Amino acid sequence: MHTELPRPVLALTPGLQLRRAVDTALVELQKVAQSERTEMLGAMRRVNDNLHGALAHTAAIGETCLVAAAVQAVHAAEEHLEASELSQARVALTTARERLTPPSAKKDLS
Repeated sequence: MHTELPRPVLALTPGLQLRRAVDTALVELQKVAQSERTEMLGAMRRVNDNLHGALAHTAAIGETCLVAAAVQAVHAAEEHLEASELSQARVALTTARERLTPPSAKKDLS
């Protein structure tokens, strides 16, 4: 007699790739805050490109609707980056990170 073993349940966190991109963007924007203007603009473009790629990945795997509030915040950050509004972009990215933090992790932080 062949008995099937129960399959492990795999719970993926929606928006994980987007969360990583947001975290990286926040670190990069912190570094660039003290840079010269030309360096700052180049770094802001790179950050914006990386965020755009993460949003595309999120859409491609069908997670956009699962993390819609965070996606909105990332779009806002992109707009601020395009307008060279560094501090507003960081605020929007911080909001996105909060919206991408799973409730269980928020409890652990308390």
